[in-house]
Amino acid sequence: MKYYRSDPKWIRLVMKERGMAFQKRFGQHFLHDQNILGKIVEAMAPQKEDMLLEIGPGIGTLTERLLPDVGQYYAVEIDRKFCEILEEAFGKEDHFHLIEGDVLKTDLSVIPSGAKVFGNLPYYITSAIVMHFLEGAYDWKSLTFMMQKEVAERIVATAGTKEYGVLSVITQSLSEPEILFPISAGAFYPPPKVESALVRFLPKESHLPEGLIPLIKASFSSRRKTLHNNLKGVVEAAVLAEAFDTSGISPSERAERLSPEDFLRLLEAIEKAKS
Repeated sequence: MKYYRSDPKWIRLVMKERGMAFQKRFGQHFLHDQNILGKIVEAMAPQKEDMLLEIGPGIGTLTERLLPDVGQYYAVEIDRKFCEILEEAFGKEDHFHLIEGDVLKTDLSVIPSGAKVFGNLPYYITSAIVMHFLEGAYDWKSLTFMMQKEVAERIVATAGTKEYGVLSVITQSLSEPEILFPISAGAFYPPPKVESALVRFLPKESHLPEGLIPLIKASFSSRRKTLHNNLKGVVEAAVLAEAFDTSGISPSERAERLSPEDFLRLLEAIEKAKS
C-alpha cells in the first residue's frame, strides 16, 4: 500500500498550500523513513480489539498506517492547522476521535481507559509528558514514545552511572522501560539536531507507596550532597537515623548510587521508624 503522508514533497506541498511553517516550539519533525515507520507499526502490533491514543499526530504519518487495524483511535493534537488536515483525512472514520489541545492540559478522562499510548514527543517537553502519564493522568495499557536518545538513555540507566538520576529512578519505579531501537536524525523531515530512540513503558503490577516519589525527588535535590544532607530537612532527624540503620543504607551515600528497590526499602524503614 502506498503511504504518501511520509513523503517530504507532499509535506512541503500541503504546508505551502495552507500557509504553514514548521513550529519549533511544538517540536515538529515528521518521520519519512519507511523502514523506521514499519518498525514502529510492528512495535505497536495493532489488533482489532485495540484502542490507540496518539500524542501529536501532526499530518497523520502514523495515523494512516495504524487507524485501519484498530477498534478505536484517539488523537490529541495541539496545532489547529494540523487538526484541520487530520479531520479532513480521517474525520469520516467512525472510530477516529480527534481532540484539539495540549496533552498536558487536556482532560484525558473523556477517553476510555486501557489505550496503547504512543507518539513522537517534542524534545523540549518529553520528560513532562512521560511523567504526566506515569503519575496517573490516564490509565494506559502501554506507552511507546519517540524521544531524544539522550533522554531515553537516562530513563533506562542503572544506578552508579553518569546518566542515572531522578528521571531514571521514577520511571523505573513506576514502569518497566525499554529502548526498542535507535532512530537517526535523517529519518525525520526536517531532520532534528539530535538522535532519537523508540522507548516502550509497561506498567508495573505493584502499587507504589504514596511517599516514594517525594522521597526520590528530595534525595536528588542536590546531586553533590549525601542522602543525609538532602533528607535532613524533610525527615525528622531521629526517624532518619533509625531508617538508615534498619535499611542498611549509609547516610553518607549519594542518591545516584541507590537503585529503585533501595529507595523503596528506605521509605519502608522511614515509615516504620515513624510508627
